[in-house]
Amino acid sequence: MIKENPLVVSVGECGLDYNRNFSTKKQQRYAFREQVKLACELQMPLFLHEREAHKDLLEILDDVTAENLTLPPIVVHCFTGTEEEALTYISRGYFIGFTGTICKRDRGAHLRDLLPKIPLERIMIETDAPFMNFKKGRKSSEPIDVVDVARKIGQVLAIPFEEVAGTTFKTTSSFFRLD
Repeated sequence: MIKENPLVVSVGECGLDYNRNFSTKKQQRYAFREQVKLACELQMPLFLHEREAHKDLLEILDDVTAENLTLPPIVVHCFTGTEEEALTYISRGYFIGFTGTICKRDRGAHLRDLLPKIPLERIMIETDAPFMNFKKGRKSSEPIDVVDVARKIGQVLAIPFEEVAGTTFKTTSSFFRLD
């Protein structure tokens, strides 16, 4: 039923958030494990949220694969973690989603530093609208703001905006099977 609905293109946003802890870690881990199993069963891409829970997230993904389930494509969206975490995700074949945080002078500095270490084909661009404000004079972000995220990535990588936009569009379309 879910898989046949053309509006359903992934399982998620799901994951672990140990920063806000709206639920206990035990509850989060249980729910996340079940969501990962669902994504494996449906072989639908996984749209993951991870905040201050890198180790536990990987442990659950590894546990699920130990049950002889095959993980679908994975994107760790709205990435704000460390370089080591990003490179671990990339080494596992996952994608990394960047928001307007990379445009923020101080808060985005570490993300801009790690951008050159991530293949452009593994990057997705997003705004996490309306939550992740990064434009002066506004309290929220809008989907159109992905253009500014792409421009910043191009500046950091010293490549044309059109290359960033084209590559990330192709990556995202393929990931969500929108071709």
